[in-house]
Amino acid sequence: MPSLTGHNHATDCEKIMVKNYQNFSVKEFAQDDYFQSWVFRPDENTNDFWKSWVLNHPGKADEVEEAKEILNNFTLPRYTLSQDDVSELWGKIQANQAYSKTNTSKFSKQREWYWATAAVLVLGLIVSSLMPGSDQFEYRTQFGETKTILLPDSSTVILNANSQLTFNKNWGQLSAREIWLNGEAYFSVIHKQDHQPFKVITPGGIAVEVLGTTFNVYHREVETKVVLNTGQITLSFPVEKNEKKILMKPGELVEYKKDKYSKRVVDPHVYAAWTEKKIILDQTSLQEMIRMAEDNYGVKISVESEKILKQTVSGSMPIGDATNFVTQVAMAFQLKVIKENDGYILKE
Repeated sequence: MPSLTGHNHATDCEKIMVKNYQNFSVKEFAQDDYFQSWVFRPDENTNDFWKSWVLNHPGKADEVEEAKEILNNFTLPRYTLSQDDVSELWGKIQANQAYSKTNTSKFSKQREWYWATAAVLVLGLIVSSLMPGSDQFEYRTQFGETKTILLPDSSTVILNANSQLTFNKNWGQLSAREIWLNGEAYFSVIHKQDHQPFKVITPGGIAVEVLGTTFNVYHREVETKVVLNTGQITLSFPVEKNEKKILMKPGELVEYKKDKYSKRVVDPHVYAAWTEKKIILDQTSLQEMIRMAEDNYGVKISVESEKILKQTVSGSMPIGDATNFVTQVAMAFQLKVIKENDGYILKE
């Protein structure tokens, strides 16, 4: 059976937020959701983590401070950007790009990351806020694209490729903070003092309800998967024309397919690894990898012989563009890849 380099599972404590921070740039720190949580809404856990991390990595202290300064230096009003605000923001981004080509000082780099970070946090907001007559915010990702979204309550969502997320503009005034998702997303939900529930609803009537937690929701045409990382959630879905509601615990996966559901214990880090630009494979079949290519990149892959579809592989691989993904899949399964028209053929 083909295999990639094995993956060493982190301890429960490390799974909370283990990323390869020692290789992060200033820009990557500033765009990281856990780093942003520390800067914008510090608590005992984030303070302990980042102060300890900086002590153990003194060589990164300057970059950490620069990333903090970038985040603290911009305060854009949430969901109130006018057309003039948009024009001004884009003007500054474009002006800075021209400026940075002729000036490579630390100050120019800081300006570049400042506006790049601002763009990441509000670009989706700008597009949706300019939709005339709409009472909803809508975010979409293209094939091969992910997007980090800061919600009105400071909860964060990482939206995976080929996905769509929608919510009402006045959701803070409603009985529940409702999100509609088609595709895949990783949620880090803030618990509000008034205990306002947070709901994620997918096509087909499946709903995830939480108060504050982290979890991954995957919905494509044939199935829905929910994996709970931390906290506690209630999952409801239609089964045989009745609503079924179950309570999920950390480490559990519930899969809903063809009007039936199943629940099992998994390593949630495997299912959220895409948020760290990698895929963790655990006896993953070639057939499933082909489905990933179609879902996330819009790439069609055929095989010369269907018998190879059941071959499996374990390990991890970084996420790149479509061509890189197909190439790595072929290498992992020791197959040849042939580019043909708008797709690929894999053969032994």
